[in-house]
Amino acid sequence: MDQGELDQEIRAFKELRIDSSVEYKAYTLQPHDQLIIRINAFDGSTEEFLSRSFATENQQASNIDYSPASIYFSSYNIDEKGFVTLPILGKMDVKGMTVEALKEKLDTEYEPYMKFASTTVKLANMRLTILGEINDPGVHYLYNEKTTLLDAISLAGDFTDFANLERIKLVRQTDQGTKTVFINLGKPDFIYTEYYYIRPYDLIYIEPLKEKALDSSARSLGAVLSALSIVAVIINAIIIRRN
Repeated sequence: MDQGELDQEIRAFKELRIDSSVEYKAYTLQPHDQLIIRINAFDGSTEEFLSRSFATENQQASNIDYSPASIYFSSYNIDEKGFVTLPILGKMDVKGMTVEALKEKLDTEYEPYMKFASTTVKLANMRLTILGEINDPGVHYLYNEKTTLLDAISLAGDFTDFANLERIKLVRQTDQGTKTVFINLGKPDFIYTEYYYIRPYDLIYIEPLKEKALDSSARSLGAVLSALSIVAVIINAIIIRRN
């Protein structure tokens, strides 16, 4: 294709559809969430403070072990009533706060004790479980709070050939209890719902197509027939040998 034909193709291109997804709402902290909190303070020159702050953040980001055991022992746990116990400050009610709001509150609360106190707050339990007809099932950790359902599927290696895209089960923990919904990826309407974005502890189950059960049955029947054929051959060989 020469440049003239290419320019013509570009001019003829039309956007088929433009959709705006549901507005993202920041996750609010709940009981049993785990928080990684780091505190830095000014105790010398501004240059030293900034250099130490950036160096500490970069070192921590590269050295953090995100295994469940490491997160459990190195993080602050929010108890069942929504309180977290912190050095100097003691118990603090954080239920319903966003991570950013908590960071701002800690900066203010630590200011009387430290000069130019600056905190870093990260949600440690940003993980989901995805099972069923997916190439890499299991628990997956997220490093971006604004993660969509499609991002999660991609993270888990995409669907298998037998995935039922019209019945994606999502189980979510809420203040009212466990909520279970079925999502049809064949229809774009799901991007307007609250389930477009993943929340910590979400469980996603990809149901199999009915064809998989038929395929499994056919393979089982084939195995049985093969076994019967082998038995028939052996019996026939024995009969011939006796004769």
